[in-house]
Amino acid sequence: MRGPLAGDGDVAADEEPDELWLVLDAADGRVMGRVSTGTVASGSFHTAHPDPAQMGLSIGEGEEGSPALWGRWDGRGLSVRTIGDETVLLDVSPSGRRLLTTDVQQDALYLHAVEDGARLRDLDAEGAVAVLPGGGRVYWDFEAAFADEDTVVAGTSGSDGGHGPARHWLVDTAGMTLRGGITYPHPVAGPARAAGDGAWYTVSEDRRSVHVWALTDGA
Repeated sequence: MRGPLAGDGDVAADEEPDELWLVLDAADGRVMGRVSTGTVASGSFHTAHPDPAQMGLSIGEGEEGSPALWGRWDGRGLSVRTIGDETVLLDVSPSGRRLLTTDVQQDALYLHAVEDGARLRDLDAEGAVAVLPGGGRVYWDFEAAFADEDTVVAGTSGSDGGHGPARHWLVDTAGMTLRGGITYPHPVAGPARAAGDGAWYTVSEDRRSVHVWALTDGA
C-alpha cells in the first residue's frame, strides 16, 4: 500500500511517498511488520506458500518494471529479497521448495528454488508449443498451477485467442519439458489457475461456470 501510515508523520511536498509491504494482525489490523518496496505500483498480487510465514508479491509498475519479491516473517520482522526485476510469480509447489515464474514478455516458464530464489530450469514457449493456424507468437499465460511436485499445468490461452480454443499443457519440472496437451471434456477459456492442494480451475467459454481439476493416478 502507499504510505505514509497513520503516525508516520507528514511526507514533504517534494518527496515521493513510500510503498509498503505490511504484515497485519488479522484480529485487529495492527501493523506488525513493514518493508518499503521502493516501487510505484499500478497493481500487485500475492502468491501463497504452504508455510504461512512466507509469501510472494508480484508488483506491476507499467512501463517501469515488474519486480517479484519474496518475504519471510519470523514473528518479529519481515525480510524481503527480489526474485527478479521483470518477473511474475505464478505458483509454489506443494512441498514449498519450488517456485514457478514467467517473464513480463511471457516467453518462458522458470523454475526457482524458494530457499534462495535461484533459477533452476526454464521452458521457452517458442519451440515447445506449436503455433495455431493463423496465429502469431506463442507465449505462456500469466497464470499457471502445480498439479503435483513434478508437474505444472500452464496455458497459452492468451496467444491462442482468436485462432482456436484455449490450450493447456502439462510440463514436467524435472527437465522443464512439455509432457503434452490436456484434453478437457468440454471447452475451457482463459488460463489454468491454481486452486490449492494440487488442483487447478478453469472457467467455461460462456464465463458462467467454474470447474476444478486434478490429475488422476498415472496421468
